[in-house]
Amino acid sequence: MPKTAWRAVVEALEAEGVEVIFGLPGNPQHLLEDLKAHSKIRFVLMRDEPSAVDCAYAYARLTGRPGVCFSNPGPGITNLVTGLLEATSGSLPVIALCNGVSERENGMGAFQELDAVAMMRPVTKWAVRLTDTPKTPWTMRRAFDIARNGRPGAVFVEIASDKALSPVEMPDYLPSSGLHRSRPEAAMVERAAAALAEAKRPVMLCGGGAVNAGAFAAVRALAEKLAMPVFTTPGGRGILGEDHPMALGLTGLYLSELGKKELMAADLVLTVGSRLEAFSTLSWQFLPEGATHLQIDCEPEAIGLNWPAKVAMVGDARLALEDLATAVGRQGADAARAVARAAEIAGAKKVFLAEVREDAAEPGSPLRPRHVVSRVNEVFGRDTVLVKENGGSDLWCYYWPYYRVLDEGDCVPMAEQTAMGLGVIGCIGAKLAKPEKNVVCITGDGAMMMAMKEIATAVELRCGVTWVVLNNQSFGWVQYTQVLKGQEPFATDFQQATDLKAVAEAQGCAAARVERADELGPALEAALEANRQGRPFLIDVAIARHDYCDHFVQIHRQKLGH
Repeated sequence: MPKTAWRAVVEALEAEGVEVIFGLPGNPQHLLEDLKAHSKIRFVLMRDEPSAVDCAYAYARLTGRPGVCFSNPGPGITNLVTGLLEATSGSLPVIALCNGVSERENGMGAFQELDAVAMMRPVTKWAVRLTDTPKTPWTMRRAFDIARNGRPGAVFVEIASDKALSPVEMPDYLPSSGLHRSRPEAAMVERAAAALAEAKRPVMLCGGGAVNAGAFAAVRALAEKLAMPVFTTPGGRGILGEDHPMALGLTGLYLSELGKKELMAADLVLTVGSRLEAFSTLSWQFLPEGATHLQIDCEPEAIGLNWPAKVAMVGDARLALEDLATAVGRQGADAARAVARAAEIAGAKKVFLAEVREDAAEPGSPLRPRHVVSRVNEVFGRDTVLVKENGGSDLWCYYWPYYRVLDEGDCVPMAEQTAMGLGVIGCIGAKLAKPEKNVVCITGDGAMMMAMKEIATAVELRCGVTWVVLNNQSFGWVQYTQVLKGQEPFATDFQQATDLKAVAEAQGCAAARVERADELGPALEAALEANRQGRPFLIDVAIARHDYCDHFVQIHRQKLGH
């Protein structure tokens, strides 16, 4: 039976198990009519195209399945670029479907004409303009295969508008072959196991690839077998619950004092699913000199990219770790040494956690952000997805153990592009992906004001999410450099304050303004209760300026030669 390209696209999405699409309509003949008539897939209407990618990004991170978004020609396509760049940088499978300009008029100055494929190639794994509509099923199958296999990333599919609405004969859709997993070479696994058996202070460093592979149990098992502390990059956060005895927080800019001590003293580092890019390591400052490096990655090109590996295991992170744990058992690792190491780490953690609790307990006036994020963690507790933003004050939620991601998988991080506003909006996608979870986004006022347009979307969707805004009326991180240089703040202050509570309430969102310590707990409890009823909540917290972690301060002073 003849069918249009969009009818074939909908059939493909159904066959691939897609449940939700984020986007904006242009001409409803493109995708929307076929979705309504022939599918139960939910179309989530956003206020702006970038928001659609942000939600697809968070959805992909939490489900492990491709997040799908839809847009339209010209600026509708250019508005996708930042989010697709972030998805590819963060190794997340996102598929962007776009209605493109007419093929008949393309090149003649068509309305909203754009060489979208040329623009999308640098920010995606694959970008294609479809004009031969009988190839629609093949194109969609290829899009799903490419987006989620190897190192996952974004795919862009543009369908010429005139071609898309002309029914043609085309083959039925054959679903993609799914996720391909491979085991590393057995000899490499044995070599790695021998090195681990000999190591006295091994550590594991997990990136986003470990999360993508679902290697949660495998990471936990190997860490416990060898009493091996686990660090994560921002992308790897959530691979291990951060109240686990072996969890020691993040790397690079986000190292804790205890974490720095353990990592830099390591004699072996096993990296799992990380390219060790600059964002993860603070430009490679925090890699222990002289340590043996073992590397697991599904992408051969990632091996030795930034740190030569003594043993390289190319394969799926979960399968590689399972094989490695079996091989370590055969090698007969020193059980007594593991017991002693576990006791040593437990003792050091007990002291450090007590110090942090004491530090975080002091609220300060104005409120210190470390106190705020710790209270969020206490009130929201387990089964809470942390959606992160990127700014000087909200980095406190990156600093374990001021905030601890308590359950495996419950984190949506920024990738190395750190697109501000992505987390504020992405938490809507996070809630749709995990409706049974609490979802909280800790953000600065700068990022919040970039993204407040979608508060009404959360209200419409009954997305019970909470935004905790650490408000210092500035781009605080940028301003801090000026402060360290003894300069007057310039182009970093918001001299006209925005009433965030009023803006949220005007869109139907519950909200509170917090200026004193005694207001914080009740506001968090009210937010949690509102969320349970399907109502989003914004808490605007007035905070002290330039209250940063000691490690953050040291790094910035070193950069300026202080």
